Amino acid sequence: MNYDPKKKQFEEKAKEALFHKRLAELRTQNAQFPWTTGDLPELEIPAAESKLFADREVEGPGITDAELARKAMLDLTSLSSSFGAFYKRLHYEIKRARRYKRELSVCLVAIDDLERLGLQLGAETKNAIIEESAKMLLSCIRDTDVPGRCREDCFGIILPETPIAGVEIAAERIRTKMEQYIIPRTWSSSTQLTVSVGAAAYPTNGETVEELFAQGAEALMHTIKKGGNAVTFAGRY
Repeated sequence: MNYDPKKKQFEEKAKEALFHKRLAELRTQNAQFPWTTGDLPELEIPAAESKLFADREVEGPGITDAELARKAMLDLTSLSSSFGAFYKRLHYEIKRARRYKRELSVCLVAIDDLERLGLQLGAETKNAIIEESAKMLLSCIRDTDVPGRCREDCFGIILPETPIAGVEIAAERIRTKMEQYIIPRTWSSSTQLTVSVGAAAYPTNGETVEELFAQGAEALMHTIKKGGNAVTFAGRY
């Protein structure tokens, strides 16, 4: 039987759409938070404004594609200078959103009880949890989204051209993906991994880097205080 890549791509998109539709219906029935069944928007970013171009503007014109790919993973698993780079990139993306009058969203994702897991399971397991979380995070986002490390237990994601309707789906996709992961028995006795997510949108929740990040951080802290493994959007407490 001939392999049809277009048909396979269509089927995968259909499955993804059905997954989000069912998930949206379930969340609505449970009244867990306001929800939309819309999918993430298709991005129409000019080549000169692409993620690759932006990365080079932030990191320097001499960086190669391979170095950019390695740095993307390093930024998620190493604390060295990663928050500074993430904050700088957020500055860049907000300037671009303001210039082209487009929307932008930010997600902050914290691994629930990471400190406790580290004390219970050891430093090696703690590092492995961070690395696995980074891999899963990368599998949940688009090529145009920008991930980074904000602190030991927290990742940040910048979602260009994404309104609050889009970040709702992105945030829930991340939370659901993380919740499905079980720390292997080789590390411990089957511990479920969960995350708390806080999200904010430009310009609705803030028009500067400081305002937008603060709103996302406040939403994240609200999620953590509620017990974690949930999503909170800025201004919806």
